[in-house]
Amino acid sequence: MVIGLDIGYGYTKMAYLGTTGKHSLVIPSTVSRYIPEKSFGDLFEVIRVNGRPFIVGSDIAGSSRVGSNFVGTEEYFAIIGHCLLRADAAKKILVLGLPPQAYQKDRMQTLKDAIRGMDVCLEDGARLYIPQRVEFVPQGAGIFMAHLRNNGAAQGDMGRTTIIVDIGYHTMDTVLFAEGRYRNDVSKSYPLGVKYLYDKVRDAYIRKYASFLSHDVDKIAETLLQNGCIMHFGETHTLDTRAILDDYYMGRVVNAILDYNASVKESGFVVENIIFGGGGVQYLKGMPGAHVVDEPQMANAEGFMEYGINLL
Repeated sequence: MVIGLDIGYGYTKMAYLGTTGKHSLVIPSTVSRYIPEKSFGDLFEVIRVNGRPFIVGSDIAGSSRVGSNFVGTEEYFAIIGHCLLRADAAKKILVLGLPPQAYQKDRMQTLKDAIRGMDVCLEDGARLYIPQRVEFVPQGAGIFMAHLRNNGAAQGDMGRTTIIVDIGYHTMDTVLFAEGRYRNDVSKSYPLGVKYLYDKVRDAYIRKYASFLSHDVDKIAETLLQNGCIMHFGETHTLDTRAILDDYYMGRVVNAILDYNASVKESGFVVENIIFGGGGVQYLKGMPGAHVVDEPQMANAEGFMEYGINLL
């Protein structure tokens, strides 16, 4: 079995190829070290990673989203362990992504050794088999691999100078493929993930209704962006988010891409192609000349899996 695992700050996506074909999974990137007593109807699952108990992907009290520096922490390994438990066949290769700034040889080797050495077990003590082959690819590269698999290879995109824009939860990562190679020295990250957009919607709602919303109410912000209204204690509260999307968010995304394009030109490359992926793509409207990868939220995980299949 080959597993592609995209651990994002908002959601974790897994694509894997097993004996019954291809499968996918999306869970919130939440981890709790607080383990409550189970009562009737509770469905959360406790796993132990290197002897410590965790609950992953649940909204129980005490759970929180992973932070921006969580790669390599116990929470990071807990998410990996939880996802590996969901893959129901012998595991041969695990492929994960790393942010462009963390894509370094020594860093990757340390993480590989830690993952291969993980001790993961269920509540009943049953232990999980960890794939002995663990590989890392740059975050965003999976989007390009998924694009090539779906349609780009026939168009000769592998040899074209291509910008990949990956809009995640905290950041918008931009990476470059040129002359058939990933160019790590030209990668950049911008603080323009969907969390930035959610916070602007939250602030606009508070200004209009003088009603407090905490910073962890992503679902409310998503509903306002999609429907323009929410129910609040039996009343319909509306919010026109078009100005936030079109003028504020889109404008900054476009400016960031122009900035990155200028950096690419300074490095001696001429951009021929722009491909968008990541869950935040759903809020972009009309990027002339750009291509949105199929299933943008899953694209990195799908591309990681494709990379692993080619290693078999």
